Amino acid sequence: MYWLKIALFSILDNENETSNNYIIAKFILENYNQLSGVSLTEISRRCNLSKAAISRFCKDLGLIDYIDLQMLIRASHSKSCEEKPVLSLDEQKQVYLSHLKQITDHFPEIMADPAVEDLISDILQHQTIYTFGHLQASHIAYTLRNNLAVYGIFCYSAQSWVEQREKLKNAGKDDLVIIFSSSGDYFKRLDINMSFIEKADAPKIYMVTFGRDNGAPSKIRKIYLGDTAEDPWSNVQMNMFINYISYRISMTY
Repeated sequence: MYWLKIALFSILDNENETSNNYIIAKFILENYNQLSGVSLTEISRRCNLSKAAISRFCKDLGLIDYIDLQMLIRASHSKSCEEKPVLSLDEQKQVYLSHLKQITDHFPEIMADPAVEDLISDILQHQTIYTFGHLQASHIAYTLRNNLAVYGIFCYSAQSWVEQREKLKNAGKDDLVIIFSSSGDYFKRLDINMSFIEKADAPKIYMVTFGRDNGAPSKIRKIYLGDTAEDPWSNVQMNMFINYISYRISMTY
């Protein structure tokens, strides 16, 4: 689950070195391979922080609690222990190129989606734009924000789940929200009353996802990138998508 590590590194990039979240993220990264099964009490002691601080950290990551974090770490360890095929250097190159070809061959279908053109148009027309994502997709949201800033289009992004939720609750009809969610279950973890999208001044929301049957409300415009992709190819596809959006925006300047 390299996505978790990306989220942790993002905290190191954005937080002060003395903050609780920085201390916890740094500890997890430095001890990642030894943390499977470590109790909340133990990690609290080793970080010299309260258990409440550890729990808040998990919620800021978009997790339910510390048990949720442990499940991610264990899943990561299990995957790293899986037996991988032994491939020669040439075979590795061919596998990589084959995956890229599959992605690029499928991309014209994505570009043909009317929702993509509408998203580009909305980015150009809205003054207030939010780019959000959970864990694995949060860095995609940040990357799009940085890409658009080059062209003078400023977006708000947040790693904290709590901040994302508050921004969504308070967003209005003049706001544009772009959500990246590989699985499409973004709102299942958000713990927010979904009635906010039914109000008269609801924001316009797009979700970029691989999860076609994700149960997201019909008022949320979905852009499907294909069948659910395995790591790291979902990352490649997401990046290709935002690079295309950024390219299209650049052509208007």
